[in-house]
Amino acid sequence: MGFPVACQLWRLVLLALLLAPVQALAQSVAVAWVEAPEPDKDIEDIRALPESQWRPAAGNETLSFGFSDSSFWLRVEAPAEPFNRLLEIGYPLLDDVQVYWFVEGKQVERHVTGDHRVFSSRPIYHRNFVFLVPSNTEPSTAYVRVRSEGSVQIPVRVISSADFLAVEQLTYGWQALFLGIMIAMALYNLFIFVIVRHLAYLWYVLTVIASALVLLNFNGLVFQWLWPDLPIINRYFTAPAISANMFFAVMFTLSFLAVRRYSPVAHRLLQLILLTSIGCFIYSLFGSYQSATALISVVAAVATPLTWLIGLAVWYRGQVLAGFYVVAWTPLLLGHLVMAISKIGLVPTTNLTEIAPQIGVAVEVILLSFALAYRINLERQRRIRAQEHTLDVQLKANQTLEARVQARTEELEQANEQLRAVSITDGLTRVANRRRFDEKLEAEWNRALRQGHPLSLVLLDIDYFKRVNDDYGHLAGDDCLVNVARVCAEEIQRSGDLLARYGGEEFSVLLPATPEAGAVSVAERLRRAVAETPVHIDDQADPVNISVSAGVATIIPTPGSRPSDLIARADEALYAAKHAGRNRVMVFRDSGAATVPGL
Repeated sequence: MGFPVACQLWRLVLLALLLAPVQALAQSVAVAWVEAPEPDKDIEDIRALPESQWRPAAGNETLSFGFSDSSFWLRVEAPAEPFNRLLEIGYPLLDDVQVYWFVEGKQVERHVTGDHRVFSSRPIYHRNFVFLVPSNTEPSTAYVRVRSEGSVQIPVRVISSADFLAVEQLTYGWQALFLGIMIAMALYNLFIFVIVRHLAYLWYVLTVIASALVLLNFNGLVFQWLWPDLPIINRYFTAPAISANMFFAVMFTLSFLAVRRYSPVAHRLLQLILLTSIGCFIYSLFGSYQSATALISVVAAVATPLTWLIGLAVWYRGQVLAGFYVVAWTPLLLGHLVMAISKIGLVPTTNLTEIAPQIGVAVEVILLSFALAYRINLERQRRIRAQEHTLDVQLKANQTLEARVQARTEELEQANEQLRAVSITDGLTRVANRRRFDEKLEAEWNRALRQGHPLSLVLLDIDYFKRVNDDYGHLAGDDCLVNVARVCAEEIQRSGDLLARYGGEEFSVLLPATPEAGAVSVAERLRRAVAETPVHIDDQADPVNISVSAGVATIIPTPGSRPSDLIARADEALYAAKHAGRNRVMVFRDSGAATVPGL
């Protein structure tokens, strides 16, 4: 299954690259708009408005007004051109669209359409609202009236007929590929469900179908293909379809990840989302279309990241399949999140917001189908391992229990020692890691609290580390980290001191029973040693000179104080060193201000 999956993903990437520059083909035309709260204004009232009331729109701007009861008028001025052109409004879910064409001040055409009217009301049979510019020899002006109970988005452009046809080939190619992927994945997993009878596959199939219908609906293809003569269905499709899609996706999550077993809290949250989606579904059938669409958009915008975080939490708790879930559903969830907030009107609708959900869904269904296949293989391997274990137990039945326990105990002790060494060592720099640092800090803090000794901490941060990564690559950055760790390790002389990689390009040096002056001396020695040791990178002729900034803090622990206080002070001093120009040592004073120590 790996080669077909790779082929599908490459096709998605290729089509996305081809579709990305589509908007550049649109001609530059003057577009202005005005909001008319009174729905009874006619075309002559609008034309009589003073120019000061018209607001200009940028050439490639998608006008997005969220949910509104107002009527919006657009004035599109198309100059004379010696070729046929089309005016396209690229959002097919607008309820009422009226276009009035004027040439030399006289009305020459009028079109009344929208997705509340039969599909044949459109002058050009297309999923979007497309109108022929009436004149090639004289400038033409279109007054476009848009009113919709749903999200009011008006992506408008004037494009030559030849360019429009070229774009349509790519667009319909993408839609056909998307639909083919969704059908193939749905049928494939439906056959698996029939064989294995596990509900996860059924919920996945229903999720794929619902996702395909939702996205095809937002592209106007469901209305065009399924019920072009029954526009009343559009009133009862969008919000219920999104609600059903959310319900099926959550049911799949519960079944596929066995969430109840790993996180009861996450299980209850998903049940809450289920109840919410059912409520939205019922309300969308009987309530206001506008409020139902706004409600389900808000719910989807909240539930989308929440579901993804639940996947991470379950993964963290040991569910192996959750890793596949998080990786596969990330593009889907991001795509749906972008779509949801664009429908609310929080972000403008662009080519990216329109195609991102479909790309995300297509990538998701391919990867999740692979994950479901892996699940079957995982179950088969578990059965094989169980059988092998049974045979092994039978073969070793004659061995004494004491010998087996002793052997196992020794192996476990060795393995634990090895794991312990690995778990407290940073894999790149081979110095102590953050876990080892936290353990050491806790132990030394308690000791200093008992004995009344000072405890010092030096935090080091490589200056301009991001610039090294950007200029020379991440491998060069790794070389810098290794070099700094080696130089600092050579300078740390006492056996009780601890050098650790604190995180990223930051290192820490814990100095037990060390006063402030000694800690400052150590920090300055480390700073100077790093600055005097250039880093030699394999593919660079000249070495890279780096430096570090250091923050020093010293505390004599008292009852009620915490180790985090020491870290916070050292971090504040480090920030002061960075702010003061880098490549220097700063020390935290009792007043709370970071000052340059007298060295």
